[in-house]
Amino acid sequence: MNRRMFISGACLSAAGAWLGRAAWDSVPAAASEISFLPPAATVIPVVGDGKWTWTAPPREARGYLEPRRYTLSVGIELQGLGESADMISMTPVPIECPEQQIEKVEFETDGCSARIVPIAPGSNVLELTAPTLSAGGLIKATAHFTLLLSKQYFAYTADQFPAQQMLPTDVRRNYLQDSPGIQTSSKPVRDLAAELTRDVDNHPWVRAEKFWQWVRRNIQPLTGPYTSVTTALDTRRGDCEEMAGVFIALCRAVGIPARLVWVPNHAWAEFYLVDRDKQGHWIPAHTACYPWFGYTGAHELVLQKGDRLVAPVRLKHLRLMDDWLRATGRLPRPRFFAELTSVANEPGGDAGPGARRKTERGEWKPLGLHPDEKYQRP
Repeated sequence: MNRRMFISGACLSAAGAWLGRAAWDSVPAAASEISFLPPAATVIPVVGDGKWTWTAPPREARGYLEPRRYTLSVGIELQGLGESADMISMTPVPIECPEQQIEKVEFETDGCSARIVPIAPGSNVLELTAPTLSAGGLIKATAHFTLLLSKQYFAYTADQFPAQQMLPTDVRRNYLQDSPGIQTSSKPVRDLAAELTRDVDNHPWVRAEKFWQWVRRNIQPLTGPYTSVTTALDTRRGDCEEMAGVFIALCRAVGIPARLVWVPNHAWAEFYLVDRDKQGHWIPAHTACYPWFGYTGAHELVLQKGDRLVAPVRLKHLRLMDDWLRATGRLPRPRFFAELTSVANEPGGDAGPGARRKTERGEWKPLGLHPDEKYQRP
């Protein structure tokens, strides 16, 4: 199935190829739902410049470091192709997390209502609703964010964490089970986890690092539609999402909570450990693109943490929140858009690279506004 599109309804129940604008005229009136799953396919190693993208962690600094301010606009536009009613549409928006502070959100609407809705811990959407839309009509909702993004480095070591972990109930419940496409309980995952830990210290940090090293050495980069963890293990191929998924499944198989982290065009993993002071930590493990274990040395827009969502009104489990529209009558033509821009920390200062725009296919393309854009993840 094409990674970006799924249509369903009374007369249309299977996925199809990408529909260009001209092809929308062929969507039948009975179609009631359409979704576009964004790509997460970066597997190209990043060239660090030591400033905007770290080549090594800092020597002394600890914490959430080098904060940079960004503005972000995320929106949904619906164009009427006929008589539509009861429209509801959703698109992912940033979450609040320690390395990403949401300083301000403002809404702009035309012919509809809009709000931010939490889907699950670690996932929010912009929700557009409208009662009716006629042929030729246009409705639009935009959320304008001001964000403060930071790199993170805490110099984690195995000694900080006891070998026997006392995990919180909610963490055990949410981050040790199967997810769509992440088959933790499958035999290939269980067998590989047992093989990799047979002669390894039972400390969870040591085991997680072993899994991280194995994924980076054994899953060969291959950009394309997401398959699954079991397929990636069978073929030894995958992009960043498969690589992160394999790491997550292996961790969960030995009782280490883990989850997916989704940013524009990319994904990595976090695993969870409780330190000797009984404080929990979500620890980054970059299985593709960046060579970082235990820290994050770039400013990334975090769209989701977690990989087992139940979206409201849809009543189905999702690995990643997609761009989605449902309506009765004639399905409108949707456009899901976003643009991220960096802001200088002081007047006249260097705002740095990182500006991106989301295309109609859901890809975030660098705008090329800064000479150091070459150091950034494509």
